[in-house]
This record gives sequence, C-alpha cells and structure tokens, in this order.
Amino acid sequence: MSEGIDLAALKERAEARRGKVTVEVVKLGEPKAPPYADASPEERLEAAVRLMNYHVALRGGVEVVRPRSEWPGETFKCGPRDG
Repeated sequence: MSEGIDLAALKERAEARRGKVTVEVVKLGEPKAPPYADASPEERLEAAVRLMNYHVALRGGVEVVRPRSEWPGETFKCGPRDG
C-alpha cells in the first residue's frame, strides 16, 4: 500500500457506505417483489421523500427549487387557428 493511506479511515468510510446501501442482490432471472406493494400511500410518500432527501444530500445538500413557470419545456397555445 502507498504511504499516507489511513486504513482505519478507509474501513470506517466503507462501513458507513454499507449502512446506506439500498440495493438488493437478486439472482439473474428471478423476479423481484415490488418493495412497496404492501405499503400505505403515506408510507410510499415517506419513502419517496427519503429518497429525494438522500439524492439532495449526494449533491452536497443543495436543493434547487424552481417555480413551475421556470421549468424547461415548450409552450403550446390551444385554440382555433387563424387563417
């Protein structure tokens, strides 16, 4: 190993990452049960909020909030056409 590498710190960070892992290993070809099939709407919303907060934390804790009028996209005018 290279000099200056703190193995204890590396192990500590690896252990912290393992505690946050939200994946499940499934054998190839085996179906995976839906994770929230038995959850109430409130529990599903809570899980979605947890996931969004986790992703905000991954971005450095900065949550960008834009009003709907500033979202990217096209504007369509509905109604009768002239001419």
